[in-house]
Amino acid sequence: MEVVVKNVPLLKKKDWAGDRLSKYKGGEKIGESWEVSTHFSGISEVIYNGKVIPLTEFVKKFEDVLSFSEFPIMVKLLDVGKLLSVQVHPSDEMAKKLGEKDRGKSEGWIALSEGKVYLGMKDYSKEATIENLVAFEAEVFDTFPIYPGTVHTAENIFLLEVSTPSDLTYRIYDPYGRETHLGKAKYCVREVKISKGRMKLEMEEFCAEVVEVNGEKSFQDDKVNVIVALNEVFIKSKNSLKLNDYESCIVLPDNEYAVEGKGFVVRIYPLKSND
Repeated sequence: MEVVVKNVPLLKKKDWAGDRLSKYKGGEKIGESWEVSTHFSGISEVIYNGKVIPLTEFVKKFEDVLSFSEFPIMVKLLDVGKLLSVQVHPSDEMAKKLGEKDRGKSEGWIALSEGKVYLGMKDYSKEATIENLVAFEAEVFDTFPIYPGTVHTAENIFLLEVSTPSDLTYRIYDPYGRETHLGKAKYCVREVKISKGRMKLEMEEFCAEVVEVNGEKSFQDDKVNVIVALNEVFIKSKNSLKLNDYESCIVLPDNEYAVEGKGFVVRIYPLKSND
C-alpha cells in the first residue's frame, strides 16, 4: 500500500499574481496553487498507484485510516505580486448567523519570501483602509496567525497558507473591481491579538512548522501529514517519492517516514478533525 502520495495542485489565475508560481507550476498569472483541498470550491488531486485521482476519492478510500471524510485543512501557495483585497473571514458562528452554506475560516501564513503583510487595524473606530492597517515587513519564515475577524491583506510576497476547509472571504476593499461585502465584513471584524512568529505556525485547528533538512530527518505521527518541499527532497517510507521545489505530498497517519536532502520543508498536520 502506498502511504506517501504526491499532490497534484489545482492552479488558479489571479489578477494580483506574481511570476513565481508560473515559473514552478507552469501557466500564466497563477496566483494560487491549491496543494491540498477537498473543498467544494476547488478539489486538488493526488497520484495514487500511478493514476491521478481527486483527493476526495483518495480520502474516501482511506477514510478508516484517516478518521475523517473531509480533509480538515487546506494548503495553498500564494504568489502575491500586487496588493490582495483587504478582507476578513468569519468564524463558524458568524458564518451560521449570516446564513452562509460554507463554514468559517481560520488561517495562517508562512512567508516564503520577503514582502509586506497587513494584519489588524491601528484604530478600530475608523475604516479599514490600507493606511489604518498594521503593516509588517515580513522576512522569510515569519509566521502570521490570522484568526476569524482579523482584517488582513498582503503585497509583493510569496506565502504558504494553511487554513480550515473554507473559501468564505468578505472583501472590504478590492483593487480589481470585484464585489465587496461591507455589511458582512463589518459584522465580522474583531479586535484581535496580532502577533508574528518564526518557523512555526500553531493554531487551534492545525500546526505548520518549517524544518531544516541536512541529510535525513525521520518522523512518525498518528495524524495525517502534509509535506511542502521548499527545496528538492526525497520522502522515504513504505514507498518513496521525490519532491521538487514547491511540490508537496500527503503521508498517511501512523507511518514512519524520512525526509532526505538539503534545504527546507514545511510539515503540516491537523490538530482536530471537522467531522
